[in-house]
Amino acid sequence: MTHMQTQRAALDESFSLNAPSLPQANQAGVIDVAALSPGEFVLIRIPNGQIGLWHPTPGDTIWAYLMDSESGVIVTSEIAVVVGDPHASSWDAKVDPAKIPNGTYKATYQKWNLVNDVATSSATPVAIQGSTAVGYPGPTFPEASDGVLYYSTIATVDGAHVRTNYGLQPGDQVTFYWQGLDKWGNVLPKAAYKTQSPMTVAKADYDKGYIADKIPLLDIRAVGDLGSGAAYYEVLRQGAKHTSLKTNVVTSWSDIASLQVTSTVGAPKASIQPTDLYPCNCGTVFGEPGLDVTISVTAGQIVEADPGDPTTYKTRLDSFGLASFTVSSGDRRVSIITVYANKVAGMPSVPATFGDYLDGSAAAGIEKYAYTTYVPSDGVTACTIYFQVMDAFVDQTVTVTIVDTNSQATIVGADLETPKTRVVYLNDDGSGSAQIVDKCAEKVQVAFSVTGQAQMLPLQYPVEFISFPSV
Repeated sequence: MTHMQTQRAALDESFSLNAPSLPQANQAGVIDVAALSPGEFVLIRIPNGQIGLWHPTPGDTIWAYLMDSESGVIVTSEIAVVVGDPHASSWDAKVDPAKIPNGTYKATYQKWNLVNDVATSSATPVAIQGSTAVGYPGPTFPEASDGVLYYSTIATVDGAHVRTNYGLQPGDQVTFYWQGLDKWGNVLPKAAYKTQSPMTVAKADYDKGYIADKIPLLDIRAVGDLGSGAAYYEVLRQGAKHTSLKTNVVTSWSDIASLQVTSTVGAPKASIQPTDLYPCNCGTVFGEPGLDVTISVTAGQIVEADPGDPTTYKTRLDSFGLASFTVSSGDRRVSIITVYANKVAGMPSVPATFGDYLDGSAAAGIEKYAYTTYVPSDGVTACTIYFQVMDAFVDQTVTVTIVDTNSQATIVGADLETPKTRVVYLNDDGSGSAQIVDKCAEKVQVAFSVTGQAQMLPLQYPVEFISFPSV
């Protein structure tokens, strides 16, 4: 789902969990919601006891779904259950029957643990009857062509607009929802969007016949090439809530006709390193998924390249149209990175710069430091801070803190409850490093010091996270 972003492990059939049950279904697998008691929910029961496939741990999250049996479209919103007692015989996810039209469905669930490992269950078929849920017509996607969202089109508007498709009345409150799936049909919980606050229909909206929202490009890009998504909307009218049918679209990056490349800057030169550090700049290529590309550098070496020719690296763009690599340099300050492919015109290039360490601060216990910047805001590519402490502190730790509390940046490896602070253990020579990632294009100030020292040493300039790809 990310997809990249905190990046989730790929789903694997060998890790399929036992199917859920629906205790209110009769022997024919039918739930008559008209026979339920007032306020009673439809239950999706997740079994425990799957030792060998899943050892439940407090804090694990279970996402349960009802999906249309033919299209695979998610009919319900994600229903989250957090494991409390790992010895419970089962857990119940609750679905509002007023949101389930009559039809045939598949019940399934995904389990995520605290380190983002994922496993998916087999499906249980179920039919719903006796429902009074009547959906408004599904929304429309003005940027879609025959149900396909092409990359260049949505990149131009930085997302995809989605419009209502019913008889508006002034004062109606509308909320849009989007859920993305990868090309294998797996739900991506992180590729989801909901209108932040309900949108109130004004006279101008009534006159043009629709109200619209925009699904951000990041939430669509997360599904990758040949992924899909479903959108619907809810209308609150005079205290009554009405839910629309879902509209499906698929994604295609096949129209990407050019390559883009970017690289961080500011990594220290390898010739001046503490022995236990190996600093690099991080590069990223974007283009049509599956494209074979060649990356070359004018100085230094590409870490992933064949040792026989460390200045050239051949790779293939993944299903998101991306390929990552790292570049180091012994003593040159600039290395020009160039990327090309046989069937694509143009050879874009970008500089990767390398420098000297900056002077540290005695009050912070830091002898010297350096850091990379100009980092893609994809939640995966990292700014890296390199540092070495003074001799008196080699057996201690360094505390790294993101100063901007309102930024979306986080420190890799930090505690989930304090994602903007991390204590870093040092190498034997007193050196260390920390990585910062972000999903927002912004500048972020970071400070650090030997743990317990009076002064925090701020980076000379804020780390800049950029939008990449640019379109």
